[in-house]
Amino acid sequence: MAIDSRHHIVGAVAEVYTFIDSRVAETDLACKVCGKCCDFDSYDHRLFVTTPELVYFAFHIPSSSVKPMPAGLCPYNIKDVCSIHPYRFAACRIFCCTGDVDVQNRLSEAAISKLKSICEQSDMPYQYMDLKAALSGISHSM
Repeated sequence: MAIDSRHHIVGAVAEVYTFIDSRVAETDLACKVCGKCCDFDSYDHRLFVTTPELVYFAFHIPSSSVKPMPAGLCPYNIKDVCSIHPYRFAACRIFCCTGDVDVQNRLSEAAISKLKSICEQSDMPYQYMDLKAALSGISHSM
């Protein structure tokens, strides 16, 4: 991927994350920073990420710091604290174990629409993949 294209994608994803963060601030989606949702197996859910988010993530996280996810716990959850908080994915920004599910679903759909648009504008294939598979793919490609 060309450097100019990558910088465009990173900037566009940053705008989507700013949009999400501003909408979350207007809702009851107050994260308790308990780390429970980062343990996907015990919380019984999965986290999905998109192609432009992975470009953003790889831009900000040094390749030596990319960790595979061999189990159901996010490898960036260190003692119930997100070690990549500024660069976390859209779903991490939106999901709140005590929040209104409908609000979260609407915000997720809006974010996905914006992320798909980035793909279309950048002529990049859109993928929506499980975090475990995505991190495995990133760590194997380095």
